[in-house]
Amino acid sequence: MNAHLVITLVGADRPGIVERLAQAVLDHQGEWIDSRMANLGGQFAGILRIALPAERRDALKQALEAFDGLQVNIAETGEPVAEQGYRLQLLGQDRPGIVHRVTRELAHSGASVEDMETEIVEASMSGEKLFKAGIELRLADGQTVDALRERLETIADELIVDIELD
Repeated sequence: MNAHLVITLVGADRPGIVERLAQAVLDHQGEWIDSRMANLGGQFAGILRIALPAERRDALKQALEAFDGLQVNIAETGEPVAEQGYRLQLLGQDRPGIVHRVTRELAHSGASVEDMETEIVEASMSGEKLFKAGIELRLADGQTVDALRERLETIADELIVDIELD
């Protein structure tokens, strides 16, 4: 029987962190399922989901907790269930509060954020700062994409941003 783990790591970025992590997973017969890794302001931030034989779980936890200079958090999870997902894309002039306003509407609409990427980019012609977001989401049972789309259209007008929901 396999254990399913979600592992997060944060610490000063340096060469070899991901390789060392991959080696630890391999050494404990783990399967690397999915991950997101980034350098954010000089800090390495990583999150990954793995599966490994249940009897290897504790040994892997000990190995990861011995990583110098990294804060490691390990959470056990179940096997993922395939559900219908949606992708929200947003683009507009950067301003404080966009993430809060959009995620508040998602929460009130019964949507769960599965994955979110954001960045600030320069507009090609004007050079103004644009906020760009891509959000993968799932709807709770009984919630409709049409109701969510309607709520998002309302806040798009308020925030003066373009929002697409597929």
